[in-house]
Amino acid sequence: MSSKLKRDQIPPVEARNWRKNFNEEKEKTFNLVVPRIILEKDTYLKLAGENENRVRIYLALEEEKQNGKNVLCAFAVSAFLLGSGDVYADYETPVFKLEEKNVDYSNNTQAVIDSIRRYRKWRSGEIDAEDAEAKVRQYIYPNAYLLTKFELHEIFITQSQTEAEIDFGVSKVLNTMIYPGIMEEASKNDGSGEVFDVAGLCPPFCDERSIYNT
Repeated sequence: MSSKLKRDQIPPVEARNWRKNFNEEKEKTFNLVVPRIILEKDTYLKLAGENENRVRIYLALEEEKQNGKNVLCAFAVSAFLLGSGDVYADYETPVFKLEEKNVDYSNNTQAVIDSIRRYRKWRSGEIDAEDAEAKVRQYIYPNAYLLTKFELHEIFITQSQTEAEIDFGVSKVLNTMIYPGIMEEASKNDGSGEVFDVAGLCPPFCDERSIYNT
């Protein structure tokens, strides 16, 4: 019997699949060098503060290339709940670069912004524009991640770890693609015509009381 998962923990089989998918994308849409991205406990405590604010991680690109390839990097800021909704706003400082030893960039926020903008040019396909797969990146790779309180509390407080490694995986899900009328298969494959998808997936959007949700 498998052990009970902790809150926000990914099942091992799913984690392996995410890594497999990511490795496949390295042959298609992902051509960046990925160094170790580390979040240190001291950085986490400074960002979380007394109110246990959430941590947002922005993806960015280094200014210098490595063996002709762009190099991924990441910056972390503190995010606080804005009002009573689900909107989290960033504090401009402190901001840390997540290297093997975290570096405080609070006095050089323009360098952070420039680095983030380089990544977004890569993500939009502006960098490597001649690559047919480049335009697809914006649908796979996000700009940033808003981490939950629970996963970092588990790692740094409950487990008393001194650092956490930020790695990446690609999830896959079967989505609906709804066409007005009946489309020829060729039109579906070349992406011509209108396509809609606003479906809520089950899980998580399920009716647990429904006789059909068995």
